[in-house]
Amino acid sequence: MIDMSVPRAYARKMPVRSSSCAAKLSLGLAGVVCGLCISGAALALGWVDSDLDGVPDIKDACPHTRSNVVVDAKGCEIRREAMVCVAPKGAQLLTSCEPVVQAGQSEQAKPVKSSDRARPDKSAKQGEPVKTLASESNIVRVYFAFGSAEVSIDQWRQLAKVHSFLSASDARLTLVGHTDNIGSEAVNLSLSRQRAERVKQIFVQDYGVKAERLSIVAKGASQPATDNDGPGGRALNRRVEFMVETR
Repeated sequence: MIDMSVPRAYARKMPVRSSSCAAKLSLGLAGVVCGLCISGAALALGWVDSDLDGVPDIKDACPHTRSNVVVDAKGCEIRREAMVCVAPKGAQLLTSCEPVVQAGQSEQAKPVKSSDRARPDKSAKQGEPVKTLASESNIVRVYFAFGSAEVSIDQWRQLAKVHSFLSASDARLTLVGHTDNIGSEAVNLSLSRQRAERVKQIFVQDYGVKAERLSIVAKGASQPATDNDGPGGRALNRRVEFMVETR
């Protein structure tokens, strides 16, 4: 005997609808799982923006920027006072970085003249920022961990300073790689070259500097900045320095 209380067409559709609901549920769960996978991959690749300034930490020269401020492409707060590196007259080594006063927002920062470094700017009005005198021994360097050619996040501030110098001039730089005295001469020579090459790669790929403006020299452990007697001294010798090429 046939039960006429439920139409046949409706009876046939019921399992189809159940299957459809199950399929949608499965797709929804798959989407959540994929989303979690993508988020996990992003974290693994280092694309984290801790200070929420729009620049990922791995490329952020200023990883602790205040909230709700305008930043430049390097993740640093845009101020009326810009940091510019200058090469003292007669010196090849890039040695000083100092704040330079801008007359207005639209003006580009200019390097301080050698004569200006000898005395404070007395012409500055009260309340305006004053040029900070820089020591000639304040050499611009990028430091490295033992046995590594990777540039850590805390060294990107130094890279940003060098980039400011390159932006303010048409100079060419020689990137000089160094190591401590641990390891063989051949290993250290290779490592020092890798360090200089890595710094050049960052300038070219991340800052857009033309590759022909940067050359590389590897010194290994032959030119230490200080003695290699302890871990502190060896850490200061694992570095890349910047020589301004004379013309």
